[in-house]
Amino acid sequence: MINRRQFVKSGAAAAAALAAGLARAESLRENLVRQAREVFARNLVVSQKGAFHVPSSATYPRFYGWDAGWNIIGQSAFDPEAAIKELQAVFAFQREDGMVPHEAVVPERAPRNENLGDAYFDSEGRCRIIDPPSYLVGAEVVYRKTKDPLVLALLPQMQKCLDYLIGPRDLFGDGLVSIIQAWESGTDNAPFYDKPMGLNARDPFTVIKAGMNVMEEIKKNAALGWDLKKIGEADFFVMEDLGVNGLTAAGAHSLSILHEAAGDAAKAKAAAGVAAKMTAAMEKFLWDEQRGFFYPRWSTKRRELQFRTCGSAFAALLTGMVEKHKADRMFDEYLRNPKRFNTRYVVPFNSEEELRREINPMLKSLLWRGECVWVDVSWMAARAAAIYGRPEVARDLTRRNAEMVAKAGFREYYHPRDGRGMGAPGITWPAIVIDMIDQHGI
Repeated sequence: MINRRQFVKSGAAAAAALAAGLARAESLRENLVRQAREVFARNLVVSQKGAFHVPSSATYPRFYGWDAGWNIIGQSAFDPEAAIKELQAVFAFQREDGMVPHEAVVPERAPRNENLGDAYFDSEGRCRIIDPPSYLVGAEVVYRKTKDPLVLALLPQMQKCLDYLIGPRDLFGDGLVSIIQAWESGTDNAPFYDKPMGLNARDPFTVIKAGMNVMEEIKKNAALGWDLKKIGEADFFVMEDLGVNGLTAAGAHSLSILHEAAGDAAKAKAAAGVAAKMTAAMEKFLWDEQRGFFYPRWSTKRRELQFRTCGSAFAALLTGMVEKHKADRMFDEYLRNPKRFNTRYVVPFNSEEELRREINPMLKSLLWRGECVWVDVSWMAARAAAIYGRPEVARDLTRRNAEMVAKAGFREYYHPRDGRGMGAPGITWPAIVIDMIDQHGI
C-alpha cells in the first residue's frame, strides 16, 4: 500500500511534471509564433486584391489558392484579423463562374510566367486550373475562433465556389470532383500520377519527362479552350484526387456550419448533404477494402484506382462521415505503422515500404516524391484522428510536428527521419502547427 506521505509526494511530482509540460508547451508555442510572425511579415503582399501572403517571396511569388487556405488556418492562431483579410483576398481572385484559381499573378510582386502565357493565364492574370479548397475549411476555423461576421459575409462567394466544384468539375458523373492537370491536386509530382502521365519510376529521364508532361497537359487543355466537357471526353488526364475531394467534402461540411451560424437552415442542410454525398462516393469508388485505404481514380474511360499509398488520403476522413472501421484501419494499419507512415517525424507523404521499392534516386528531386513530411498532411491527419476519437494520436502528431518545425524553421517540407528542413526556406505553411497545438495540445 502507498502511505499518506508517499501519496502526497507522488501527487506533488505529478503536479510538477504537469506544470513543466505546460511550460514547455507554452515556450514551444511562443517560439513558433515568433518564427511565424517573421515569415509572414516577409511574405506579405498588399495589393489591389487585398492583403495576403505569398507562400515564399523568393520561390513562390504569386497568389496560390490552397496555400492561402493554410495561411488562414495558421494565422487564425496568432493573427485572426490577418487571417480574415487573407480569406477576403482569396475571393477577390474568384472568377464569375465560382472557380478560385490555383495561382494568379500579383502585379505588385511578379510578372506572369511567359513560358505558360495566355494558354494558362486569363486576361486578369488568373490561371485556368484549381486548387484543393483548403480555404473553405479555413473559413470555418477562423470563424470558430472569432465569430467575426466578415467571414459570414463571404458565404455567397464560398457557396459559389463549392457549386462550381461539385457541378462542372464532376467529369465522372459520380458526385466527386475531377482534376484535369496534376498541379490541381497541390501534390504536383505524387507517385500516383506515374501511370496517368506515362512515367516510369525506374527511368532515369523521368524527372525531365514529368515537367514536359505537365506542360503538355496545359497545351492540350488550352487547345480545347479549357472546355470541361470536351476535356472529360478527351480524357487526357482526368483524375479523382483524395486531397481535392476530401477537402471539398470537408469544405461543404464547414459551409454547413457557417450557414447555420448565419441563420440559414436550408443552405446549412444542403451543404451538409453535399458533404455526406461526397463522402459516400469516396467510400464507394475510392476505397479499397483489401488494402484498407483510399486511392485516387484515373480516367473517365478506364476508371482505375492508382495504388500508391500517400498521406493525402487522410483528407477523406475530415467530414467524420467515413465508416469508423475504415478510419480505424487507416489509423492502425497505416498512420501508426512504422513500415508505412509512423516515422520519427510525421506524417510523411509517401509510405516508407513503397519508397524502398523505388530505385531511382533522382526522383527525390521532384516535389512530393521521396522522403518528405509536409505539415498540411500532418494537420489533416491530426484533425481526422481527433474527429474519430483518437485525441492521443492527434496530440502525438502535433508534438512531433511542433518540435520539428521549431528546430528546423519554416521550410517547405521536412525529412521524416531526422526532421531537417528541405525545399524552399521561409514558407508560411508550417504556421498551421500552432493551430494544431491549440486544438490538440502536445
